[in-house]
Amino acid sequence: MTVQKSEPLVSASGGLIKVISPGRVTGLPHIVVTRFAYQDGSFYVFGGRARSDWVMNTLAAGTVKLRLRELVYEAKSSIAGPLERSAALEWFSKKYGRRLTDSWYAKAEVCIKLSPSGPPSRRGAVTGEGDVKIAFSDWKKRGLDYYEGVAEAFDSASEEYDYTIRNNFINRWIRERSIEELLAYANPDDVLLEVGCGTGAEAMEISRRVAGIVATDISPAMIALLLRKLESKRRRHNIFPLQLGAAEISRASQSLPNGRTRLAYSFNGALNCEPSIERFPAELAKVTEEDGYFICSIRNTLCLSEALVHGLFLQFDRMAPRKRQPIMVSVGGLDIPSYYYPPARFARFFSPQFRVRRTIGLPAILPPAYLSDAYFKARSLLSFVERIERVAAGTFPINQFGDQTLFVFQKK
Repeated sequence: MTVQKSEPLVSASGGLIKVISPGRVTGLPHIVVTRFAYQDGSFYVFGGRARSDWVMNTLAAGTVKLRLRELVYEAKSSIAGPLERSAALEWFSKKYGRRLTDSWYAKAEVCIKLSPSGPPSRRGAVTGEGDVKIAFSDWKKRGLDYYEGVAEAFDSASEEYDYTIRNNFINRWIRERSIEELLAYANPDDVLLEVGCGTGAEAMEISRRVAGIVATDISPAMIALLLRKLESKRRRHNIFPLQLGAAEISRASQSLPNGRTRLAYSFNGALNCEPSIERFPAELAKVTEEDGYFICSIRNTLCLSEALVHGLFLQFDRMAPRKRQPIMVSVGGLDIPSYYYPPARFARFFSPQFRVRRTIGLPAILPPAYLSDAYFKARSLLSFVERIERVAAGTFPINQFGDQTLFVFQKK
């Protein structure tokens, strides 16, 4: 949707802008968040070093994308002239203060002018579970196809997905912990199967330790971005992307050696976006070797740390936001239904074909990812919690109340 008369919205949107440019060599999205001034229809930003990657990418591209909360612009990039630079420094002084401007921006090697080529479009900002803009009942009335809606949402998220994960401490913790658990079961000669690979960040790390990975995802844009990553490496790789939904995972047999895998995995709640979850275990069993493993994480209906944090701030109405299912979540700025599960119920879906070998709260004591910024600000005082997390996460009953639950299933 195109937004007219954006000046008042820009003025009310805060002090940071996201500049998204294609990498000069890889063509992959390169994102930087920086302060800006807006004047006479153009944005002005400062680069400390003229040869920093984001500056060179922005100028080499000629056209970049700007993200200002919910506003998305296509903008032409150029080096600001001397008079424009001086004016931009004055605007910075008024907006951010003379001391900060003189300390940081007056000495910058380059001032970049970003001129929108037209009015912005509006794309919803990524928010927490309780901050979506549409209720499930309203979403349902639209008569949308669920799988198309999920694919569209993750398509929308693909460009900024890696940046979002990388800049969120809790998300990084979850990713590292998940990969650590998976590698404990992996053998060097395994060809793994990933369900919901996203942009392939986990696959690219795990692939160094195994023979190969068949990486599947329902989102065409996610698969396309992973293919671009692999092409940018300009060397032989062992990851094989495949656009495929979870409920049809048995079709991955054509890409697996002898049609099966000893180890499959699905991280970060990809299975929460599979409404036909009851079908999935049987489909997975068709492509899993006898005594093979499936390691996955799903979002939980009750997160103890979430309840405690909101209770501490007297936000009692937000202590159990996941009680009613499905819950609406924001993915790529679009609201879609997602199905969270108590660990015992989720395990029952798998009981005909798989047995539970291990259950881990992910995290069990640390807060959920959408509260990461608040935790990180207090991390110097609360870092001891991370040490406790390591011990407590796999201990019953604490392992039942994490933001996510990590399961190790073994085929019967």
